[in-house]
Amino acid sequence: MGVKNAVFFCGRQIREAWLALALGIWLKNLFTPMYDERSIFGRAISLVMRIVVLLWKMAWLALWMAIILALLMVWLLAPIAVIWVIREHLKVLF
Repeated sequence: MGVKNAVFFCGRQIREAWLALALGIWLKNLFTPMYDERSIFGRAISLVMRIVVLLWKMAWLALWMAIILALLMVWLLAPIAVIWVIREHLKVLF
């Protein structure tokens, strides 16, 4: 049960980061012109600006995902490391 809960926790963290960054809204409105500017130039500026913001937010999401997954790996490997350290110390004692 512990591993399942840890994986669900990581999934919730990633989902909450997605919602906090509002990436779904940014993707949905990617081609919507800002300030109702319907000219070609206005649409181009809107598209470029939204792509830049979207890339920045995706970079933050990727960084957060890397941190969460690294913490999950540490949590999963910690018992193995503890057992290995105990085994090494017992070798020295006996």
